[in-house]
Amino acid sequence: MNRLFLTIILLILPSLQGCLQTENVSDTTIRLATTTSLRDSGLLDELLPNFTAKSNIEIDVIAVGSGAAMSLAENNDVDVLIVHDPIREFEFIENGFAENRTTFAWNRFVLLGPENYPGSFFDTLNWIIENNQCFVSRGDESGTHQKEQEIWRVLSNQSEFNFAEDDLGFHPIYDGYQSIGQGMGAAITISNELECWTLSDRGTALYRQGNTNLNIHEFNESILINPYSILLMDNEHNSQTIALRDYLVLSADRIDNYTTGNNESLFKSGAPPS
Repeated sequence: MNRLFLTIILLILPSLQGCLQTENVSDTTIRLATTTSLRDSGLLDELLPNFTAKSNIEIDVIAVGSGAAMSLAENNDVDVLIVHDPIREFEFIENGFAENRTTFAWNRFVLLGPENYPGSFFDTLNWIIENNQCFVSRGDESGTHQKEQEIWRVLSNQSEFNFAEDDLGFHPIYDGYQSIGQGMGAAITISNELECWTLSDRGTALYRQGNTNLNIHEFNESILINPYSILLMDNEHNSQTIALRDYLVLSADRIDNYTTGNNESLFKSGAPPS
């Protein structure tokens, strides 16, 4: 009897060991499509490794513009989104591609330029066009590019400059306007090399400040508020993406305390004030 019992134990032991190993080690990977500004500002590197360490869930990050990120989600090529394009986010949910959105961080858009100009936000834009200053547009259908077009539309209603809506989006018509079709980091690099102006999220602008000669121009207009939201979709990784959302919401201290070398905060946690 004892010999039979021992034989059975020896036969099932490898299976038991395999089960125990599976429970202790997760090989789950979720695909995250996210705006390039969260990558280029360093915030993803601040948040995601800690999430993986706590949850044992690996994240495959695909950093693209918000428009491209939502296209990937429409084709089921990613499992979860982090974007900063509220109007299209609500449309995305209404069209059935996502179930909900949760805003977990925000900052403001800023202007970067080779000179210090003392005017208000729209005064500065007027000065840029009037003086044929080089302006670099991302031109990539990203959240930043969408915001830029929204700003140009407002300016078109209060100025006599000529504007066009074409393959580059809505933009002013003048020689200095340059559309590059690239991410935030590239736009800042090109603007620095060519001594141009560009629109940037504050986080990436501060993160890259030490590597450029561009001046950061900050303004308080409400049009410049820039919220970042996570959008959840109905797929096989629901439990993992919900865990990621909950982690981001609970990471308020980590987000608020994420600073540059000059001890300036790049983001604020939660949703912006209404």
